[in-house]
Amino acid sequence: MRDARLAARILLQERSVALIDVWILYWNNGGRCHPFEFDAIIHGALPAAWFDTEALGFALDELMLGTSG
Repeated sequence: MRDARLAARILLQERSVALIDVWILYWNNGGRCHPFEFDAIIHGALPAAWFDTEALGFALDELMLGTSG
């Protein structure tokens, strides 16, 4: 199983995707964190609950497939 937080960090660095765009998809997929908390979770400063990790994974899948809009 991949680490969604690591995948998000790589995506943010390599594809010029804005953090807020990832957060919006995460929120739409059931994520519960405020954008500041989300940033801290992605960068490992806060632990992630399982549902936040799942929501992030779904958001990343949407970004990778290009189905986010």
